[in-house]
Amino acid sequence: MMLKHSIVNSYFSKFSQFISTPPVSLVSGSRNLNELIDFARILTKVKAIYMKTIELGAVHLNVNNVEKTKKYYEQLGFNAIETEDGIELAIGGKTLLVLHPTTPSRRHEVGLYHFALLLPERNDLGNFLYHAAANKIPITGFSDHNVSEAIYLSDPEGNGIEVYWDKPEDEWRIGGKISMTTDPMDIDGVLEARTSNSQDQFPDGTVMGHIHLHVLDLEQSDRHYKDTLGLEKMLDYPMAGFFSRDGYHHHMGMNTWLQGNPKTKEDGYPGIRKFEIHLESSVFDNLFDPELKMVDQRDPNDILYTVYRGFN
Repeated sequence: MMLKHSIVNSYFSKFSQFISTPPVSLVSGSRNLNELIDFARILTKVKAIYMKTIELGAVHLNVNNVEKTKKYYEQLGFNAIETEDGIELAIGGKTLLVLHPTTPSRRHEVGLYHFALLLPERNDLGNFLYHAAANKIPITGFSDHNVSEAIYLSDPEGNGIEVYWDKPEDEWRIGGKISMTTDPMDIDGVLEARTSNSQDQFPDGTVMGHIHLHVLDLEQSDRHYKDTLGLEKMLDYPMAGFFSRDGYHHHMGMNTWLQGNPKTKEDGYPGIRKFEIHLESSVFDNLFDPELKMVDQRDPNDILYTVYRGFN
């Protein structure tokens, strides 16, 4: 697993400060509540790094106008790399999107609702929002989801994008259960949290946080991803569901919000081409043939995805 040593060392430096103090000091009350909360959050970060079983890889998109779409994503904050198969769009050297040229017109079919880029901190979201406003990049919405704050956009070909940061995990739950809402985002607060007026690239540490799909049947899709990836339903929502591993609020969202009798996904049309999932090696071996390094799958909507053994 590739980790940023500076981040890990930072967590373990703080962690060791707590470990070096005898537990009796915690019990005796010599530490205040804020320190204990910080300690819990450090443990959560360490757990997330070392007990991770799933990671989203690149999302592949079929697009009609590759050059126009590439320029949009470069302005958004990606680095573009031309390959034989298309355009790889990377952040911090890691490919998160791939654009593939296609000629058919978009059809009314299930597929991508949005992909979601997870930023490390709130100030990063503020930096991005300022950058988008300064460059007149259209924004379609803002939301406070209780677990996160999110900005929504749409690329020139209509592919949905979410850019978000996660609030501390101890704020996600109400009554012991993950609670997601769709409330107005504190736009002023996010902008005030920014640390730069000139950041034109997504920060290192940005990852593909989740993917949200339009599907035909929630129950069938739920069953498929539970059986193939071991995803657990974290939350029900009107005509939608949110699913994950490792206790995350969601690595995958699915909904039946697309109206007008959408068709099953068909290869070659604009929109999602496929998405990638990486599973920790032992988890992969339990779900698939241990001799394999990757497996192509299709869900009940005929959406293609590739499952890889291990992390990049």
